[in-house]
Amino acid sequence: MQITINLPQDIELDETIRQHAESRARESYVMELLRYGSISTGYAAKSLNLSRLEVLELMGQYKISIFPEQTPEELAQEVAATRRLIQP
Repeated sequence: MQITINLPQDIELDETIRQHAESRARESYVMELLRYGSISTGYAAKSLNLSRLEVLELMGQYKISIFPEQTPEELAQEVAATRRLIQP
């Protein structure tokens, strides 16, 4: 996918500023896809050339929970399943 932003021709951008703006726009777009569950943390990491740990840190900056939204019932089922796995 490619996103194009048309700026007025009279705007002159320093190459460093342009690259930084493009990087931040890419980061923001990928984080929004992650927020809505459209992509995985692994895909986000690959897209941004980051480690998964770095993506988790970015998620914190964007206030994106690392835990999926669950109903209390779903959470209780997950806790019960985990307890069954760890009990001898």
